[in-house]
This record gives sequence, structure tokens and C-alpha cells, in this order.
Amino acid sequence: MSKLNAEERKARDNERFSQRVDERRTKGEDVVAYALANKKAYKFLTKDEKFELKQRQIALQNEVQLTEQEKQKLRDEQELEKVQAAFTEQ
Repeated sequence: MSKLNAEERKARDNERFSQRVDERRTKGEDVVAYALANKKAYKFLTKDEKFELKQRQIALQNEVQLTEQEKQKLRDEQELEKVQAAFTEQ
């Protein structure tokens, strides 16, 4: 097999991702979830699918922020318990 230049590789990869997105769409699978997992698939989504992708990204980001806040709150509570335990021992 001959070596491909950068443009040929890009064209080949774009064709593959386009086919994968189309296959998933025809099977009724969630192409937005596929695009979330694989960023290169984004440009092969429809306008509505791109909008849904943005909404899911925002939701995931909010979820991550909430879990970080919960972790920080737990750390703060544990630190407070340690301080209170040390204070009551004295």
C-alpha cells in the first residue's frame, strides 16, 4: 500500500467518519452520543443533532461542576469534624 499524503489521509478519515455516522443514523442509534465520544464525528451531524450535542455538553459540564462542588463540600465537612474533634479533646 502506498503512503498517503496528509490531504488523502484527511479525506479518507472524513469518509470513514461520514459512513460511520450514516450507519448509526440508519440503525437508529444515538449519533449524538457517538459524536460526544468521538469529536471528529461532529461535522457530520445535522443541524438539530449539533444543537442536541451542545445541550448535552452543557448538561455534562454542569454535572461535573456539581460533583466537584459535592467533593469540596465533603472535604470541608471532614475538615470541620477534625477540628471539632481536636477541640473537644483539649
